[in-house]
Amino acid sequence: MLRKRVATAAVLLPVLVASILYGRGQPYGWPFLLVAGLAAVLCAREFSRMLLPGARTTAACAFLSLGVFLGGALLPGALVLPAVLLCVLLAAFHVLPGAAGPAEKAREGATLVLGSVYLGGLLSMYPRTLFLPRGEHWVLLGILSVAAGDTLAYFTGRAIGKRKLAPAVSPNKTVEGGAGGLAGSVACAALYAHAFLPAVPAWYAAVVGCAVGAFGQGGDLFESMLKRAAGVKDSGTLFPGHGGVFDRVDGILAAGPALYLLAALAPSAW
Repeated sequence: MLRKRVATAAVLLPVLVASILYGRGQPYGWPFLLVAGLAAVLCAREFSRMLLPGARTTAACAFLSLGVFLGGALLPGALVLPAVLLCVLLAAFHVLPGAAGPAEKAREGATLVLGSVYLGGLLSMYPRTLFLPRGEHWVLLGILSVAAGDTLAYFTGRAIGKRKLAPAVSPNKTVEGGAGGLAGSVACAALYAHAFLPAVPAWYAAVVGCAVGAFGQGGDLFESMLKRAAGVKDSGTLFPGHGGVFDRVDGILAAGPALYLLAALAPSAW
């Protein structure tokens, strides 16, 4: 399993890094916008297949997630909220036709709204971060810090994990693993900033690492809860050894807003 994970990461990571570094100088950051938008659509497809079975609803979830993503990533700040709310209304109205009862329609509508905004909205933070000053390095810092935390949490938990972190949601995760993962995120952020964002103080980079690491672990746990609710082990099977796209970006998704805010407020921009 570990060998498959490493092989898959070895293929995907260069593509991701190239889209970020090359996209920084392109109109709308289109290479990275394309990668992140594709991730939003694939995540929405997996989300819908877990919780909202049916080809019509799966297509709606993918379409609306992409709409929220593009609105959040490309529109001027004052227009983002109306665009997102328009997608929320479309998601709610989508469930009105059909013979299902009101309770089922309400559940389906609420779940469709959640999937569209959670997936498309959170992923839209990364293209916006890309166009902040030194944005390509902030994006990489965030993604690598979440990945480092995930890796350290896994190995720390296996080595010394005893106390369960959230047994009802993810029985294998431990408090010790979570602490090790958080330390890994902090260390990765501090080291990356020292190398590529030298104007950012070490303490601030550590704060960013702590924030994205904590939110990343929360996103991981939230996706685990969704999978347990759906009765599945993985969100999909696209990546050997990794599961689906949602399985791979659950922590990165949740870290997006904190990364954007802290990158925009970085002391180097004062």
